Amino acid sequence: MNVSVASALVLQVWAALSLDAAGAATTRLTWVPGSTVRVTQIVGDCDYQLQAKSGQCNLTNSRTGTRSKVLGTDLGASFESQGNLIFLFGDSIGPSEDYLAQDTMASSTSTDPASLFVDFYTKTDGTPYFIKIPGVRLGAAEVPHAGIRLASGTYVAFNTGTDQALPDPNVNMYSVLTRFDEVNRRFTLLRTISSRPSGRFVTTALQAFGSDVLMWGLGAYRASDVYLATVPASTFATGQGTRYFTGLVNGQPAWSTSESAAVPVVVDGTAHKIGNVSVTFASDPGLWVMTYDTASTSQTTAGIYFTSAEDPWGPWSAPQLIFNAKRDGAMGTFMHDPSIVPDPPGDGLNGPTIGQNDPYKTRGSPYAPYIIERFTRREGGRLSIYYALSTWNPYTTVEMRSDFTITHPGPKRRSARH
Repeated sequence: MNVSVASALVLQVWAALSLDAAGAATTRLTWVPGSTVRVTQIVGDCDYQLQAKSGQCNLTNSRTGTRSKVLGTDLGASFESQGNLIFLFGDSIGPSEDYLAQDTMASSTSTDPASLFVDFYTKTDGTPYFIKIPGVRLGAAEVPHAGIRLASGTYVAFNTGTDQALPDPNVNMYSVLTRFDEVNRRFTLLRTISSRPSGRFVTTALQAFGSDVLMWGLGAYRASDVYLATVPASTFATGQGTRYFTGLVNGQPAWSTSESAAVPVVVDGTAHKIGNVSVTFASDPGLWVMTYDTASTSQTTAGIYFTSAEDPWGPWSAPQLIFNAKRDGAMGTFMHDPSIVPDPPGDGLNGPTIGQNDPYKTRGSPYAPYIIERFTRREGGRLSIYYALSTWNPYTTVEMRSDFTITHPGPKRRSARH
C-alpha cells in the first residue's frame, strides 16, 4: 500500500471516530495555522532568543541561574496543589556546575501566562533542591513525568531503570509512584506502576475524575501508542482496583484488571513514536485535550501533536501537528540550527547543552509539551492552550501557546469530567 492511500485510510478512520456513540458529531477543536508562538523562556538567566538577536543578555522573568543556580533543564510537567502550580523538571545543569543529570522542582503562583514566574526549590545555602527517593535511582533520562494532588496527599510518578550499557538503554525501564511531603520536601516510594518490556504506563499523565484518578500511559519511549487506566483515588497509593481500558462495547467503556488487555485510545497515524504525553480538561468547551511529541524521521512530520475528546477514553479526534520547528519558524530563532554557517556566529544559539553535546553541532529539537492547565483560555469561539516545551539546544524550557477554533455542531453535551 502506498503512503498516500495509507494516509487516506487513516483520515477516513479518524473521520468515522469523530462521531460519538449515538452517531452525533462532537465538538471540534481545529488548530489555527500560525498561532503557535513562544511566549517566554522559563529556565535560565538570559533570554536566548533575544540574546541571539541583540548580542546582549535580556533577563528572563525568573532568572533561575542567578536566583537558584539552575541554568538549564528539560521537561516541566505541572500540576495544581493547594493554590500552587508545581513544576517537575528533568535532568538539570547549573551555571558552572555539572549536576550529573539530577532532577529539580519549582512552584509558581502566576495567573497570567504572559508573565510566568517560577521559584525553584532550593536548600538553605541557595543551591538547588535535587529530588531524592530512597531506593530509586534517578540518573540520566530517569525523571519525574506526572503529579497530582489528592485528599490523601501529593503524588509524583517517575520512570527509572535505564541501562546505558544495553543496545536499548530503556528496555528495562519502569515507572514508580511516590508520595511527596510538600512541607518537608521528602519522597516516599509507594509502588511500581508499570514495567517494560510489555508495560504500557512507563510514562504517564494523571488527572482526577470524580472519585477516581485517570492515568494515560505510554510504554516504550518514542515507540508507543497512548493507553488509559483508572484507579480509585482512595486506593491510588496502593494501586488496588486499577482497571485498564479495553475498548467500547455498545458505546460504553469496557475495563480489565489486566494491563496486557489494554488497547490504545490514541494511535498516532504519522509516526507511531510518541515520547511524552500531557492531558488536561478544558471545562469550556468541555473537552479533554492532549498534547504529545513524536520522533518522526521526517522533518516535516516531527513535532508536537494535539487531539481532543469529550470522554477520557475517546473517541479522540484526528491528531493535528500544532508545532513543527521548521514550519513554525523556531529553527535558528529559539532552537539551534547548525546548518546556519559559519558557526560561530551561526544563529547565535550555541548552548548551553547538557553532557558532552557540542553546542555548535547539536541541533535543537522540541519535546515534552506539558500543558499548563491554569492558563487554558477561551475567548469567544477560540481556545488557547499554554504548555512547557523543551528545546534541547539551547538546553532550556520555554512556554508556548497554540490557538484553536471551536465548532459546536449541535447541542453541547454535559461536561465529561464529572
